[in-house]
Amino acid sequence: MTTARQENARTLAVLLNLDEGQAEKLLDATAVITSGAGGEPLADNIGALLARTLTTVRYDVAPNVQANVEVVVGSVTPRTTAPIVGVGVGDYRLEVRDGASALGTNAAHDLIVLIAAGYAAAIAAHRALGLDASVALRLPIEIDFTALYGPGIARLHRRLDLGLAYLAGAGAIGNAVVLGLSTLDVHGELQVCDPDKVSDGNLNRCWWFTPADIGEKKCARLAHNAQPEVPGLRLVPRDGTLKQAFKADGEKPIETMIVAADSRRVRRSLQSEMPRRVYDASTTGIEEFVLHFNEIPSDLACMSCIYYEDADERTHETHVADLLGISAADVRASFVSAAAARAILEKYPHLRVEDVEGQACDTLFKQLCARGELKGGNDDGERVLAPFGFVSVLAGLYLALEIALRVHATNDAPNCNFWRLSPWSAPVARARVQREKRPNCEFCGNPILQEVVRGLWRP
Repeated sequence: MTTARQENARTLAVLLNLDEGQAEKLLDATAVITSGAGGEPLADNIGALLARTLTTVRYDVAPNVQANVEVVVGSVTPRTTAPIVGVGVGDYRLEVRDGASALGTNAAHDLIVLIAAGYAAAIAAHRALGLDASVALRLPIEIDFTALYGPGIARLHRRLDLGLAYLAGAGAIGNAVVLGLSTLDVHGELQVCDPDKVSDGNLNRCWWFTPADIGEKKCARLAHNAQPEVPGLRLVPRDGTLKQAFKADGEKPIETMIVAADSRRVRRSLQSEMPRRVYDASTTGIEEFVLHFNEIPSDLACMSCIYYEDADERTHETHVADLLGISAADVRASFVSAAAARAILEKYPHLRVEDVEGQACDTLFKQLCARGELKGGNDDGERVLAPFGFVSVLAGLYLALEIALRVHATNDAPNCNFWRLSPWSAPVARARVQREKRPNCEFCGNPILQEVVRGLWRP
């Protein structure tokens, strides 16, 4: 089983062109977090995120502590000679910079605090791990959410009625979406759909999972661990994919779908279930994350338009199939079937069937690659790298924010359906775009499906 440390080391090794042993040594970095009165919630969240990447996070400072970075929360004096990352919040604003922040520790909403913690963890990890040559920063990160979203940002304080919604994926982004929702007055029912089990390698990215959850179903542990923090939202674990849950529920129309799956192909297939509203987030390595929204019927892009099949995807699927000893069709099925599991065990007899069957193909591929156990090929081509924890957390938090602003919006909803953001710089409002349909989209370009859509969801 791949550990969280191995996942982080592999990602760092690729970034810095090191072997994984050297990368692991770099992870043995120490971050010191300093905060004054009132800054404890922000400091605790930063520490929780940094501890998923760096080996040591300290709030106390002994005389002999050699820190690689110090995070200073609010207006307080640093305690070490390490590089300083200052973070502060005030009203609907946040700031992360080199040196002390001029902002304090009083945010207008807890979701702003969590987002600030995500950016602070990113910049602190950047400084501690020496990523200057491989990841470009744009500091300071200064975000005024009122300027970014307009007066609708006040909707964060209102009741959010989610109704009956489905969450596709209980992994890193799925965890973070629920974390963001936990700061809101959210009500309704969320069907948490995922057939996979918690592994050690998930712990660096999944907020709600602990070592005690390893080997248990992701959907069940997310629902159990997060439920006390979202008392108005009933979390219902569904052991299976969203498509399986949809079928088991009698294929009743899905009003709201929140998508946190790993695969482009899975996203395209989920669009064919014809959900009325889609809220989607995905990560692209460690460099950025993407938000996408659609409501049907519409003249704008759906998930099949956004995540269209391209040559890189087909090349990756062939690569994974070759190294796992299965067919590309098995990889396109996303999860390992019983027949595919038998083929994989023939090539990798040291594995256990219970650790293979039902596993996401990319997840199994990453685990074998991280342990150096892949056979019959090489892994020098396109790689499946797990992002650092703060990247996935920021993706899920921003998606929760967008859900809060869009569910009850009328004419003041953010005017975009696609947005690229980065953990290393402030969001750029002009990067929001309205993507149009792709003429050859497998969903939008299917006249039969579109006729069904118009009958199912009238404008």
